[in-house]
Amino acid sequence: MIRGRSSLVLSVLLPCVACGDDTTATTESVSTTDTSPGTTDDASTGAPTTEAPTTGEPTTSAVSDSETGTTTTTGETTTTTTGETTTTTTGETTTTTGETTTTTTGETAADTSTSSTTGGECEDGPDGDGDGVPDACDVCLEGDDTVDGDGDGLADACDPCPSDASNDSDMDGVCDGEDLCLEGPDDVDVDMDGTPDACDDEVDLGIDTPIDDYDVAADGALVIVRGDAGALKVTCWNGDGTVRRPEFTAGTYNAGQALGAKPEIHIAREAQKVLVTWFDDGGNPVNNRIAYSLLSNECQPIVTGETAIALPEAYFEFHNAAIDAAGNSVITVSPNQTLITFVDADGLAGAQQEAFDIDATYGDHVAVNQATGEGIVAAQIHSGNGIYYRRFKAAGAGWIDPGPVQLPVNYHYWYDGYTVGMNDQSEFVFLWRSDGTTLDMRFFAADGMAVEDVQRTTIDFEGWNGGHCYDSFRRRHQEIPLRGDDFVLGEVYNWITPQQNRVVHHFAYSPAGELLGEGETDVNLDEGLTIRVDGLGRSFLRGPSGIVVRADYP
Repeated sequence: MIRGRSSLVLSVLLPCVACGDDTTATTESVSTTDTSPGTTDDASTGAPTTEAPTTGEPTTSAVSDSETGTTTTTGETTTTTTGETTTTTTGETTTTTGETTTTTTGETAADTSTSSTTGGECEDGPDGDGDGVPDACDVCLEGDDTVDGDGDGLADACDPCPSDASNDSDMDGVCDGEDLCLEGPDDVDVDMDGTPDACDDEVDLGIDTPIDDYDVAADGALVIVRGDAGALKVTCWNGDGTVRRPEFTAGTYNAGQALGAKPEIHIAREAQKVLVTWFDDGGNPVNNRIAYSLLSNECQPIVTGETAIALPEAYFEFHNAAIDAAGNSVITVSPNQTLITFVDADGLAGAQQEAFDIDATYGDHVAVNQATGEGIVAAQIHSGNGIYYRRFKAAGAGWIDPGPVQLPVNYHYWYDGYTVGMNDQSEFVFLWRSDGTTLDMRFFAADGMAVEDVQRTTIDFEGWNGGHCYDSFRRRHQEIPLRGDDFVLGEVYNWITPQQNRVVHHFAYSPAGELLGEGETDVNLDEGLTIRVDGLGRSFLRGPSGIVVRADYP
């Protein structure tokens, strides 16, 4: 069992002049010694004449050629050439060109090139582990290269998990054969239930501060916001559950305003920039505005407390916002007319615009195609058959629909009885509650054509005491989340329905309106579609006691 993280280092054997038979090769060797009498032609007769033998030193000529060098010795002069190095020795004088110097004394010439026929380091070098393989060419210096009990190609002496061919597949420092959770680290167990979080079907994140809103990125990075006596408090986590930045103030508002700040928070699924929006009257209704701050992917401020939308004395109890994958965002509010502002990824807001005017009081919702930045804004008239929408181009470049488009419905509740979602193909869906026990969905193609209507039966939305019909999507940040291009929807109940009687269902549908899966939970809030989905298939559910993460839900 590994007690800590281990790094496995493999020696890579490269071709070298010290390794293998190829490094010792002599292709030709010629040696000639002449000690017989010399023979010349007689100048007068043309017959050969024999001279006496020479008693001096013999004359020796040697030639050696190989891939590594050439050595030539004549008398007392030796020339050795290896690659780019030439050594010439005459008597006791040595001249060297290139990068190697060889010194020869007297009449002996020494060739120190690697063209020796006695073998290299891979044949007769030191062998520290005694496995018969010299250290210079030894794959495992800790023991016998040939002993590999689990057959994974790593010698046991150098294998961190000699009994596991798969070793430590999740890199948590525990061999697979002893690993509690092969999906992630064994020692990360936030809710301390004995099951590592990566293998836990439900993890209570244990957030002990109030939460007004929350959001997750593709890798599960989590951000939350709460209003606290005039300060917007934000906390950011990384996808692995570690804290990216502890709670800090991301903006301020008038602590005495009657409506509260009603903050929202959104994180770009890829860029992980963070948008915080809230209502602020500045201590005077004449200054009513929707403010925003944009944070970097490290949760550091890019811009703070800027104005997105301002309208003197307007009723700004609720607003809505959305952000695309790159960090461009859109902010809307409906005090009567539906207003919209686009904010780029650097935090610069464009001009405030009117999307349409249907006399909608705070019942607005917005969703974006996170891949392109285009999207849809919608609002509703108080109860009945009055939901309208308009699709926009990315970055406020114009409108796809020339004006508001009415969504015909059988009925919708109060001021805020519906919501909307859009995927990366610009397909979109509306979800609304048409009566106390019915939820309706309508799915649309990217060209705006309706493709499917779906109805689901629910428990009694109005409560067992009956007669109450209040908003079912009033809580902010209600756009329908995605799993890939599919939509994740859910039941939403007002505060009249007793919490203890609610078992909320969530359900995934394809853009064509096909049911893909469903599940149930008692983790829910009044008037809220409180579910966020990351790119790993996990759902982050918010209830009265915090946030719970469920794997592959619904």
